[in-house]
Amino acid sequence: MERTTSAQPVDERERIRALDALRGGALLGILMVNMAAFKGLSTLEQFPRPESLRATTDQIAYFVIQAFFTGKFYPIFALLFGLGFALQIQRLEARGIAPTTIMLRRLIVLLIIGALHGLFIWTGDVLFGYALCGLILLAVRGLSPNALLTAVLALWGLQLVCCLSCAGVAVWAAQLGEFQQEGSSDLFAAYVEQARQAYAQPNYWQAQRFRFTEWALMQVNMLLMMPNILMMFLLGLYFGKVGLFGQLKEHRRLLLWLTFGALPLGLAINAYGGYGMLEAARTGDVWRSLGWMLVLLPLGAVLSLGYVGLFGLSWSALPGLQRVLVPVAHAGQMALTNYLMQSVVCTLLFYGYGLGLYGRVGIAQGMGLTVLIWLLQVGFSVLWLSRFQYGPMEWLWRSLTYGQRLPLRRPVRAA
Repeated sequence: MERTTSAQPVDERERIRALDALRGGALLGILMVNMAAFKGLSTLEQFPRPESLRATTDQIAYFVIQAFFTGKFYPIFALLFGLGFALQIQRLEARGIAPTTIMLRRLIVLLIIGALHGLFIWTGDVLFGYALCGLILLAVRGLSPNALLTAVLALWGLQLVCCLSCAGVAVWAAQLGEFQQEGSSDLFAAYVEQARQAYAQPNYWQAQRFRFTEWALMQVNMLLMMPNILMMFLLGLYFGKVGLFGQLKEHRRLLLWLTFGALPLGLAINAYGGYGMLEAARTGDVWRSLGWMLVLLPLGAVLSLGYVGLFGLSWSALPGLQRVLVPVAHAGQMALTNYLMQSVVCTLLFYGYGLGLYGRVGIAQGMGLTVLIWLLQVGFSVLWLSRFQYGPMEWLWRSLTYGQRLPLRRPVRAA
């Protein structure tokens, strides 16, 4: 058989459905966390106000989100990005094509998409940061699996030490009543209030003037997330090199370690941290909330790996699960489109230039709305991919990456 030497996107027969299904499930987790910022108008406000936690259902919902969702699903997305990066390079090299130019172009296109998303739709964008970390990934792609694993552990350990140290400072600040009263109440307070007023405006361009400022401030927050993102990128690259998702049964031992090691440990640690976040939020203790957030930042990745292990083990052992998750895999195949669609839909629901539902949806109600939107996206993805080969944004991304207008519609099969 003649080897294909032209650069082409992944054929549908080459897709690893387990990755698509995991990516589709992670879309639900991402929206579950982002919903708080959407319905609260500002991505700058990290913690809820005490009055939003008066109802028991809202307290339970907040605990569940903090313990089991926040900081657990963007690492999974990052891991899948690194894994997909490795697979794309392997496929290009198998065709005798040098991957550097194509992958660099792919990252630059993603960088532009992320910047446009953050600057004109929603400032909580992560694509811009993913593209920047991807440039680092491109530079170190030649490292051996052992070297990658060493780098991951070193990054995680360094982040753990830094976050625990900063958390200690935050807890110390929380114990100083006067300092807390004077300092925490002014922490981004002016910008948060300005954001609320700007996005409540019925005119898009009035809100847009502030969005540029908020996007710049959010890049500071992205710096805090960058080590976590890069760490999971490298781990995904490692998984890609050892062929984890391409050969799940052959890596059963690793999946067992993740499922019965990382999962229970991550659940216990993050449940305790989620309770701490809830208690701090109920009392309006911003410094203590910040301390818990810093603690959970590196430890959230432990639970993320537990989720990945449980999914991989279940996928390889339960063929029936694969059939059930086919629609979810369709949503994962259109992950970029669905991620951007979440921002468009939710800003139009809550912002003043849309339906203006800000302040009317509680935390528990936000969870229900999240599930509803995700289910609609799953259904939309199934319908779209029944007629087209790619999601609309995936098609644009691939066309710009390969420098040619790729066919979007599925070819008509001969009768």
